Amino acid sequence: MTTPSPAADQSAPHAPLPLFEQDGNRFVPTRAGRGYWQEGTLNGSAVAALTGWVIERDFGEDGLIPVRFCVDMLRMAPSEPLEVTTEAIHDGHRLKLIEARIVCGGKLVTRATCQFIRATQQPENPIWSTPAWDVPHPDTLPTLHRFTRWDARPIPADHARIARHAPPGGDVAHGNVPVLGDISAPERRQVWLKPLGEIVAGHALSPFMRVVVTGDFASPLTHSSRFGIDFVNTDFTAYLHRLPQGEWLGYELTGHLSEAGVAVGECRLHDLAGPVGTINVAAAAQVRRKKA
Repeated sequence: MTTPSPAADQSAPHAPLPLFEQDGNRFVPTRAGRGYWQEGTLNGSAVAALTGWVIERDFGEDGLIPVRFCVDMLRMAPSEPLEVTTEAIHDGHRLKLIEARIVCGGKLVTRATCQFIRATQQPENPIWSTPAWDVPHPDTLPTLHRFTRWDARPIPADHARIARHAPPGGDVAHGNVPVLGDISAPERRQVWLKPLGEIVAGHALSPFMRVVVTGDFASPLTHSSRFGIDFVNTDFTAYLHRLPQGEWLGYELTGHLSEAGVAVGECRLHDLAGPVGTINVAAAAQVRRKKA
């Protein structure tokens, strides 16, 4: 990875509102968590981040690596105070499996599971490993001001490791509103993200929380056309072999497949030290519900 230029001087956006404020056992959403697809709902990033925050609060500890974090977004969560319950499905010394649930109106809205594995000694025999990302340091790149909840710095297309070409055709009039801005062209879909703002007011982001609050971004990155986003993700699953280091996370589009309104996508996840893991997303075709 290219080292930063001493001349680079980027100004990051001001920190936005937290996604939630805590009121006893309930989490009250702010306007920062409002949904894209339907009025009066929360976005996927908000509910995913909240379940991950509660899981880490209740069960996280030094030496445990959240190797898999999976969020099932079963319904659009209403923009109202929420309660999150957690349960240890398996609570061993080496492996823990934790579940978090958000229930609204008697219906399960969001379910998340996190598998923790305890760190131990690395085997001595060498194994082929994913190579580091050969891209510019985020401090050398301009900020994309379109996004407000993170400092996003697109990586030039000539640093892509795989070829990503836009299919011909399409029409902006036939899709939902575009969300990616300057990185909408598939060949440009790799970006450094620095999360801004807290998930729960008064609590700084931990390394794991930087993943859970940005993981939903894998959906528009993998499932958008050049003209708009016509798929809503029903989940995302992050696989991590270690916790990320520092504030920056690198998202790299590595796969999209779709047919008959069903899609799956994949992103490679990086930090400044090297590869961290992958994020996979499933999605269904969706038309945005506009205000009456």
